[in-house]
Formats: sequence, C-alpha cells, structure tokens
Amino acid sequence: MYTLLNNMESSKLDLYLPGRLVASLHYRFTTDEMWFVYCESIDDDSPDSHRREVLRRGLEEAHSRRMRVRVLCTISQRLLTGTSAGTEPIVIDPGKL
Repeated sequence: MYTLLNNMESSKLDLYLPGRLVASLHYRFTTDEMWFVYCESIDDDSPDSHRREVLRRGLEEAHSRRMRVRVLCTISQRLLTGTSAGTEPIVIDPGKL
C-alpha cells in the first residue's frame, strides 16, 4: 500500500511503499498553477507503475487545491498521454482532473 508525503521543503511529493521511497514528483506553484517539473522512480521494480501512482496522486493534490496543472516533465507527459512527449507542456484544468 502506497503512502504519499508532501515534502514542501524540497517541493516534491514522495511516494513510499512500506519502508522505502519508490518515486518522487518535483513541483512548483504559481498563483494559479501547479507545475509538474520532474517525475522520478527511485525503485527499479515497476518504475512506470510507481510514476503513474505519484502522478495520479499529484493530480488529486492539485484538484483539491482547484489548481490547473502544467506538466513540463516529458516522462510525465508520456505516462499521462500514452504517446511520445511533445515539446509543449500539457495543461490540465481543474475540472478535467
């Protein structure tokens, strides 16, 4: 079972399985947006699964704040769209989360 901790000091969401950090989503806030800057899997077992879970929970976090999400990270873009990442960021409005 996953646990998500918001590491505000480092501006990242850390995803844990019991006893170990498995993924992190680095973010920034603007006045009305939450930017997903970089998504990383720390654990080598099922890295895309861990990234998808931290992204899902990051989207929930933004939704709870009624903020638009701007996805800058190409890894996150690929996982969210299922296709190759483009050069432009993906923007997700709060009602679309």
